Amino acid sequence: MELKTLRYFVTLGEELHFGRAARRLHISQPPLSRQISRLEEEIGAKLFYRTQRHVELTPAGELLQRDASAILANVAEAMNTARRAGRGEVGKLSVGFFLGATYTLLPRILQNFRAQHPEVKLVLQEMGITQVLDAIISGEIDVGFLRPPSADPAVLTEVLLREPFVAVVPQNSRFRTAKSISLKDLADEPFIMYTPGNSILYTQIMTACHQAGFQPRIVQETRRPITMISLVRAGAGIALVTSSVQATGNKGVLFRKITGPLPMTEIAVAWRARNPSPLLQSFLKVARQAARRKSTAT
Repeated sequence: MELKTLRYFVTLGEELHFGRAARRLHISQPPLSRQISRLEEEIGAKLFYRTQRHVELTPAGELLQRDASAILANVAEAMNTARRAGRGEVGKLSVGFFLGATYTLLPRILQNFRAQHPEVKLVLQEMGITQVLDAIISGEIDVGFLRPPSADPAVLTEVLLREPFVAVVPQNSRFRTAKSISLKDLADEPFIMYTPGNSILYTQIMTACHQAGFQPRIVQETRRPITMISLVRAGAGIALVTSSVQATGNKGVLFRKITGPLPMTEIAVAWRARNPSPLLQSFLKVARQAARRKSTAT
């Protein structure tokens, strides 16, 4: 039984008139009559009482009309869902991110995406930067936020945000009246530093300090900028963090611009190179829009 035959039957069952039903279906009456007759033969039951002036559903026809209408409605809904999935409007998307992405860009992206795609389920996972990359490669997540670059050719990255480092100093610091601080002026200060290893920020800070002519005296290491700020507030030392960390608040500390050889830090969105998902493309589009608005605002 073809869907076309069901549509012919349902339309005739609604109109109870071969001429009107044929016009709705954009066909002539003879093909409609033949399809209904074949359907009755296939089922083995009369579906309509027919005279020259009157058409009426039989009890078997009434039952088939109810079920066939539901089938056609379900098919239409399934096709519409498939079309929307093809346009990236429905489905599920797994997003991995590291903590630094949550200070400024990521919340705006998620808010905008949810507003534009309310029927997409976002599965969010906080990870370390290297974990984000591994999860993209393995397929655990569809898209992630990390600090570039990525040397794996299976992963594509696109920088969304560039931001400078700033110094975090105690409120009673000798730098409290300074609008900016030279990196060289921090040579004798105790440093609260990012944990080394795979930390891009650790490498950038250490390289810049060496270019400025000193080896930083590290008194504490931590992975989280919020912990850095707490330690600075407690008087344990000073820290260099990305400027977006200022969004977490400045109670008990001061943020100051840095002059010197420090590079800009970057946040990128990353995804598997061979991921053709329309849903992914919709997310990337929203991410780019949010990044452009952020860049324009600053």
